[in-house]
Amino acid sequence: VFDPRNKMKFAGLCFDMLYGKDSAESIELNKSVSDVLGKLFEEYSSQSQSQSGATPAQSGQESQCDLSQKMDLDSDLEYLRMDTMYNEMVNEIGFQDASTELELYLKEKVECPKTNQLGIQFDVLGWWRINTPKYPVLALIAKDVLAMQVSSVASESAFSNSNRILDPSRSCLTHYMLEVLMCSEQWFKGEIQLNEKGVVTTQQMLAEIELQDNLERGKLLTSIICS
Repeated sequence: VFDPRNKMKFAGLCFDMLYGKDSAESIELNKSVSDVLGKLFEEYSSQSQSQSGATPAQSGQESQCDLSQKMDLDSDLEYLRMDTMYNEMVNEIGFQDASTELELYLKEKVECPKTNQLGIQFDVLGWWRINTPKYPVLALIAKDVLAMQVSSVASESAFSNSNRILDPSRSCLTHYMLEVLMCSEQWFKGEIQLNEKGVVTTQQMLAEIELQDNLERGKLLTSIICS
């Protein structure tokens, strides 16, 4: 859903293909995903408001008061910075429209999944970074949802009884991540064993085919020059 190329449209298509179009299961799953999105948005909105230290109404009133005070002070000098007025206006409007941020994101058209003119594939994280001013709360959710879990703490340090203070997200991994790490380890070990036994890997086969093609081209070029 937080991939702007898909959003809810792709999820709905998958549910329809799995359970049938307009089936009870598909409708229920769509409703469940929408409910989770709504709860996530409410939770992150409340957190961002509490961190700012003011409610949306209070923030709007404070910004209006600040703007009026600045206009009074600068009226004598007949000068007022337009960028200050604009920033305060954006802040006020942003607080007022925060409740419709999720609806606006879901209603807008999905992004084109094709590569751009430079041949660069679509960057989801880059899209959220650029559109953070437009979707500030959703950008926070996307940053957490699309983040890749990694462990930067050694196992002996993670389970140590010393006086080190470790964050829970750094001192342990979920069972899903453990399965991924174990599978990756087995893949690496399997490739190493194949190389030690002298078994030709796919990469070596492709390299040999490319070498043969180059040799054939060289022979053909030599025969043309000699003739």
